[in-house]
Amino acid sequence: MNRHAPDRYAASQAAAQAQSAYLDAIAALEVPKAMISAAEEQQKETMRQDLEDICQSVVTEYEIEKDALFDGSTVSLKCYGSLRTGFATHSSDMDLVLTSPNSNPHLSSTESDIPRLLEKTLLELGFGARLLTRTRMPLIKFCEKPAPELAARLQEERIKWENQKAMPSKELAKKTVDGSRKGSNVPEPMDQKATPIDRADTLKDDSPEGEVPLEDVADELKDIDEAFSLPMLQLPERVNEPHSSQNPGFDSREVGSEALIDKRSSQPNDKTEKPGAAISAPGRPRPKKDSADVHKKKPGAPFVVKERREAVLSNDELVRLYKLAMKEGWFEPGERTTILAFCRAVEDGSHDDQVAERRAQLLSLPDVLNRYRPPPDHLLDYPKDGVGVQCDIIFSNPLAIHNSAMLRCYNLSDPRVKPMVLFVKAWAKRRKINSPYHGTLSSYGYVLMVLHYLINVAKPAICLNLQHIEMAMRDTSAENTQIIEGYNVRFWRDEAMIRQWAMQGHITPDRQSTVGSLLRGFFQYFAASSGGFSWAMEVLSLRTPGGILTKQQKQWIAAKTEVLDPVKAGEKGQEVRQRYLFAIEDPFETNHNIARTVVHNGIVAIRDEFRRANRLIQQAANTNVTEDFFAEAAAKDDLNYRYFGPRPRPNVAKAPVQATKAA
Repeated sequence: MNRHAPDRYAASQAAAQAQSAYLDAIAALEVPKAMISAAEEQQKETMRQDLEDICQSVVTEYEIEKDALFDGSTVSLKCYGSLRTGFATHSSDMDLVLTSPNSNPHLSSTESDIPRLLEKTLLELGFGARLLTRTRMPLIKFCEKPAPELAARLQEERIKWENQKAMPSKELAKKTVDGSRKGSNVPEPMDQKATPIDRADTLKDDSPEGEVPLEDVADELKDIDEAFSLPMLQLPERVNEPHSSQNPGFDSREVGSEALIDKRSSQPNDKTEKPGAAISAPGRPRPKKDSADVHKKKPGAPFVVKERREAVLSNDELVRLYKLAMKEGWFEPGERTTILAFCRAVEDGSHDDQVAERRAQLLSLPDVLNRYRPPPDHLLDYPKDGVGVQCDIIFSNPLAIHNSAMLRCYNLSDPRVKPMVLFVKAWAKRRKINSPYHGTLSSYGYVLMVLHYLINVAKPAICLNLQHIEMAMRDTSAENTQIIEGYNVRFWRDEAMIRQWAMQGHITPDRQSTVGSLLRGFFQYFAASSGGFSWAMEVLSLRTPGGILTKQQKQWIAAKTEVLDPVKAGEKGQEVRQRYLFAIEDPFETNHNIARTVVHNGIVAIRDEFRRANRLIQQAANTNVTEDFFAEAAAKDDLNYRYFGPRPRPNVAKAPVQATKAA
């Protein structure tokens, strides 16, 4: 396939120049605004040095009790991510990795006391610190100047964890609430008020752009799968309760590249839906119960519902909740007719008797509203501004260091790389498609998309593939011959030589293309319905000559749950939800999809924004651009969050069985 950016509009040279000039003008305005200042960089470096001193003190004091000869100088706190690569934007968080090669157990081990000790020390020093333990690796969310209320809440959560840790196991068991993880320890209080992103999945926003602190929900995922063959749990009233981690928002449409339903939904169903039948699992009926039965507590039942929400909520609130449930895919067509009749009666101001009659009919519907979980509070979240320097501290991630070093070398290879990356990052953030927390793509993902275009699509190429050129093979330095965690981290990393080649024109013969003209091709390539990138079938692979693999080649064709290798022998590996709706292979960790955070609604939003951008670029040929390219998009809903838990699966009619005659 021709990988040159498709020119579907057969733009004339004059039109192409006008479009490039349009983007150059925007870049001249937006890139300087997005760029981090030297003063901000220095402020963050000073904070890193202070934190490194604290970390060395904490680790040394702890380790020296076990080994009097422990050398504290081996402890380091290194910067990785965008501040290291040179792609940092204004107000970018700092990403730090704490390493202590002589510590035992390993810092990232669940048996290590150091993450909790560091959290405690930082809180005592007046900083904001919150340890997340259900991430792929332990991670501390840090802020320099927490407001008094935030500092008090963080301290309170720390005390809760200490009290819980000191509690005898039998007493802990008594305090275990219904719906907690089966066969596991009680969740640590520091994570109890995690945001939806902390609970959605164990996601690594990969080395260069930081660790995404998303809690592992392996057990909840299993519960969701079971929900499609077991009776649906009747949930208690929780109108004012924060969202729990029991409903991570499974979306059946995340399975496969094109399929909207996974294989289980296509299994024959020999039961027929009857009017008014309650739902045992989405799309599967169970015998309708008398409303009085709902109030009865059954032995061993984890939840008891006292009454349906239809009996206590206002008409307006019922309209809101029913519309929200239908938006998430609940209710069959006939049931929706009943709901819409009630909604119209309320919204049209019908007579009270008519509204009451329509409302009473709602009680014949499956009791979906008792699944409702309001959005969580964010009492432990740090505000974007006003708390000084913020950073994530992870505990050992050598691949992150090498990833950042390689992106830094790409940045040095051509002066157009940085402004192009900053433009795309700022645009994605402004258009609300740059949040792995909410089901879209990380900044690192967009960096790799830009590099893919510059290496493999632009003609002539603007960048060389640093993992494949002969110079990388000649580099025999110790750091370039390492195999890290089983992955080859070799690439051309001689920064001085890369700068020299760039200045001498050895990397690319194209010195004429402006940032605007490259951006024009970039947006066309990813917006094209044919001839460009195939979102459904292809994988971006920076290490691969040509930059493209197929999902079939990678076997990235269906969402699945994988067990990560444990950090230490004898430990249980964490389970991670892998999605492949959008696929970007990590340059080193080749079994890892950078875009696995992207859910169905997320990829729809991303593709829509690329099409919008390309449409505005095409309009620039006639100087008739109808919208601001960088206009702030309306806030998108949390695309991972499901107010009513797992999305129901559509009913699939059972194929008639053909009788066969005996031979």
